[in-house]
Amino acid sequence: MSANFATTPETASVMDASQDDMATQPVAKLFWRYAMPTVVSMLATGIYVTVDGMFIGHFLGETGLAAITLAYPVGAVIYAIGALVGMGSAALASLQLGKGNILAARQIVGNSVLVSVIAGVLLAVVGISFREPILQLIGVTGEVLRYSKSYLFWYFLLSVFPVLSMTFTAMLRNDGFPGRVTLIQIGCGVLNIVLDWLLIVVIPLGFAGVAIATMLCQGVAAWLCMRHFFAADCRLRIGREQLRLNWQWTQQMLRLGLPSMMMTLYLSVVLTLHNLAFLWQGSAIHLAAYGVVSYTEAMFYLIFEGIALGTQPILSFNVGAGLFHRVRQTVKLALGLSLVVAFLGMSLIYSRPEWLVYLFAGDNPQLTPYAVDGMYLYFWGLPMEGMVLVGASLFQAMNRPKEANLLTGSKLVLIAILLAVLGTLFGVSGVWISLSCCSTMLALWMLRKFVLLQQRMLAS
Repeated sequence: MSANFATTPETASVMDASQDDMATQPVAKLFWRYAMPTVVSMLATGIYVTVDGMFIGHFLGETGLAAITLAYPVGAVIYAIGALVGMGSAALASLQLGKGNILAARQIVGNSVLVSVIAGVLLAVVGISFREPILQLIGVTGEVLRYSKSYLFWYFLLSVFPVLSMTFTAMLRNDGFPGRVTLIQIGCGVLNIVLDWLLIVVIPLGFAGVAIATMLCQGVAAWLCMRHFFAADCRLRIGREQLRLNWQWTQQMLRLGLPSMMMTLYLSVVLTLHNLAFLWQGSAIHLAAYGVVSYTEAMFYLIFEGIALGTQPILSFNVGAGLFHRVRQTVKLALGLSLVVAFLGMSLIYSRPEWLVYLFAGDNPQLTPYAVDGMYLYFWGLPMEGMVLVGASLFQAMNRPKEANLLTGSKLVLIAILLAVLGTLFGVSGVWISLSCCSTMLALWMLRKFVLLQQRMLAS
């Protein structure tokens, strides 16, 4: 990870050419150029999640799995804020580049640094102060509470790192370097494995070690991406004049980033609502089983997010440039790829679910049957879930925050209703099937909106 990523005159010309490519190269070629490295980088980011789950399951046991399942949704507010700043700023900068306004794009990049730092500091103060009352509010007690408090203390203390990382991985990808982002994420994923082993096994810090390892890797990723924008010959270089808080750009960034924040919060809320529902209708073993299922789901979510992030620069640029026929082609490719990934994932889950349980929980004969049964009931709606996750980000990248907010906001309400109704009617089985039912209903609505929106774009 010691490679010099400073921008040279040659790479500066590549960046200018990459913007021309956005308007002229075949959409399919651009899609694979941007989406594939981004999917790989998100899978590398998934190493953070997967390796943490493996170390927790194997070294901290069922209690550890239950604790992380309850604590992570609370800490996920950090990633929601990171998505708000990162995706909002990146989409706004791409729209300005599509209009040919490079000076405005530079100001947006500089503004995102200050907003990220301010957000990180506020998250640290508020998160550390209120982590225990929030955990107690959702019913965490005893040893699980002790584990969760330790994890969240370090998670919130170092929260500025993931906010900066999410912001500048998106910015660097938009600036024409999706492959570099992939290399950075892979390197940091490997570093996370080493730090997990060091801080959990060699130096037994327990849950503090899990959080510190993850956040330090996020800090390294942020630094490696940010240094590109401080290079003297970077087209979107951050200088002293760009490091000024601009309320106008901040407002627009918040408007565009809100759907990403809501989607990330949605995941946190879904985890919390499922936790409460399983404690209501089941027992601690069901909660641990859901921990295994949610780790499995996280890997597919990261692929879907990679598809959305990879297509965002293409969509935002071409919307800004008014090339709506290219927007339509990109949407079709993104939704089609999400379906392919979902069906491949289902084939693995339904043919070898015990492999996934062993990955996160080891040889646990008591937990395995509960987790396997849960997977059978939980993942039948994975194709629809993938389309909804990708679709919300596509609306956002197309500068359609109203549709994106409606999709994510209604999902929060609908999943709560379905968990309550289906849980009451069918018990634990009803809890397991709620998410797939929710995603199926919203996917139908979303596809209809896309058809109507594309008709209006092509007619304009």
